[in-house]
Amino acid sequence: MMASLGAALKSALQIRFQLEDSELAVEALPNEDERRLILFYEAAEGGAGVLRTLLDEPEALQDVARKALEICHYDPVTFEDRKRAPRAREDCEAACYDCLMNYGNQRDHKLLDRRAILELLIQMSGARVMASPVHQPLHEHLAALERLCDSDLERRWLRTLEAASLKLPSKAQPRSEDCNTKPDFLYEDCLAAIYIDGPPHDFPERQQRDRVQTDCMEDLGYTVIRFGHQEDWEKRIAQYPHVFGRHA
Repeated sequence: MMASLGAALKSALQIRFQLEDSELAVEALPNEDERRLILFYEAAEGGAGVLRTLLDEPEALQDVARKALEICHYDPVTFEDRKRAPRAREDCEAACYDCLMNYGNQRDHKLLDRRAILELLIQMSGARVMASPVHQPLHEHLAALERLCDSDLERRWLRTLEAASLKLPSKAQPRSEDCNTKPDFLYEDCLAAIYIDGPPHDFPERQQRDRVQTDCMEDLGYTVIRFGHQEDWEKRIAQYPHVFGRHA
C-alpha cells in the first residue's frame, strides 16, 4: 500500500502542479523495508514551493487525491473502475506503465497494486488539511491556546475558527513591551495582532486606550484586527483571508 500510494501521489502532484519528474522526489521512511511514512520534497534547487500549497489550501489534497484516482484508472467522482487507460488495449490488473509503474520505481514494481489504495484515495478525496501553526499537533495547540485565554469570549472566538476550519493563531496573550499591550492572539507568520473586545471596551476611555495601542502596534508593522463582542465575527474574518484562510 505505501509503495503504491507514494507512486500514485507523486504522479498526481506532478500533474496537479505541472512539475517535471526530476523536480519532485519521493522516499519511504525510515527505509524501503519498513515503510511507515512517505516523504515528498522538491528536488530542484530552490524549488517552486508548490508542496506548501498542500498545507495552505485545505482542499488542495482533495484535488491531488482525485487526480491519483484517475491515474489509477478509477472515475474520480463515482470511483468506478475503468480498468485501463483510455488508449490502452488491455485491462490493468494491479499496475501498469499508464498508472503506477515507471522507470524510476522499477525496484517497487512487484509491490505496486492500484487496488490496494482505492479506499484510502477515496477518503483523501474528501479530506481537508488543517495545518498547525506550531510544531505541535493541531488539537494540542488549540487546547494550549484555550488554557491561556482570559475569558470565555476568547475561547468562543477560537471555537468559531475551529468550526469553520480556519487557521488558528500561533500564540495567545503575548506581551508587547514596546506598546504596553497584550494582544489576545498573535499570528506570527503574517504579523497580525488580534483583540477580542468584551463589554468593557464599549466605554470611551477604554476605546481611546485601544486606539493608542492599535496605532503603536501598526507602527511596528502589525495588522491589528479587533473583534467586538456584539460584532458579526464571520463577516470580519472574511475580510482577512491572508490571516485566517478561507471559510470552509
